[in-house]
Amino acid sequence: MSRSIVVLVSSFALWLSACGRTVINQPINRAGDGWTLVVRKLTDGPNGIDQGNVIVKPTKGNRFIWVSITLRNEQGQARKFNFDRCDLDAGATAVVPGVVTHDMFGYPSEMNREPQLDAGESIDRRVIFAYPKGQSPTRLRCEPMVFPLPQF
Repeated sequence: MSRSIVVLVSSFALWLSACGRTVINQPINRAGDGWTLVVRKLTDGPNGIDQGNVIVKPTKGNRFIWVSITLRNEQGQARKFNFDRCDLDAGATAVVPGVVTHDMFGYPSEMNREPQLDAGESIDRRVIFAYPKGQSPTRLRCEPMVFPLPQF
């Protein structure tokens, strides 16, 4: 009985991570300030983050925009990168990520928002923004790198 529940929960987590409309599905590279950032995928949704015992949903009037990235430290020494340097434009304001997770299947767990990367080290993350419904960002910025976005 418990094995079927585990399979059901794993299947639901896989389904939840697969939902969402893909906006970008080809790598886009930018470099700046000794960092290389690659946006590998951007999706509009899914509108739930399955964290094992809880599903996090956006607040009323918002939706989730998921960005899968690879970050690499190009400097010769260890440095920290703060994911609050990343934002989506929303008219005159900007939206910072609500959640930063690992970029693997299964239950996305909250990761350190300011990881330290050794010289030449790379990490993969999913950066999730709660963004207003009915609006479309025109760019993703992870200071100083800027990624123009298509209308969606």
